[in-house]
Amino acid sequence: MTHIKATNLANRYNSINAAPTISLAEAIKRTKNWRNFVLKLLGASSEQKNMQAASQPLLNQQIFRAINIQMDDINWLKAQHPEARAIRLYLSLPDPNHPYQITGILVPVDGQNTDLLTDVIDKNMSLEELMNSTESSTIYDFTQPCPSVCNVSSPLFNDSNSVLPYCKPKR
Repeated sequence: MTHIKATNLANRYNSINAAPTISLAEAIKRTKNWRNFVLKLLGASSEQKNMQAASQPLLNQQIFRAINIQMDDINWLKAQHPEARAIRLYLSLPDPNHPYQITGILVPVDGQNTDLLTDVIDKNMSLEELMNSTESSTIYDFTQPCPSVCNVSSPLFNDSNSVLPYCKPKR
């Protein structure tokens, strides 16, 4: 796995071509690999996978596919934590009775790759108070899971969807 040292975005990517993009074909392949992996974990056979891909039954529709994060929330997080050099997303399951409602917990990360989990702490706070305080926490939960918030027509959601609506010329 390639690790990229946290640096200023402007220094990391001095042109659009230097950004760590992947092709649409590669993205479709990777997202399909993910869905097949999850189906395998859930015990689906190859025959069941083919049937599920064709008919989109409940199991295939419930596969965790993405996390939606509003740009306003990213900008707000950046403004609240100007010292952060990255944002780390931890996968979370708020309610184990709803295992397909995976969300992301966002945490600012400093230049030493350390999670910034708490803000200014009252010296008189006990560890238990600190652990249960939302006022001193810098752990954010404003993500929305897919399948709840999805673009179901995207070829990344289902590789049988058309790519044509997403291949638009630049203006």
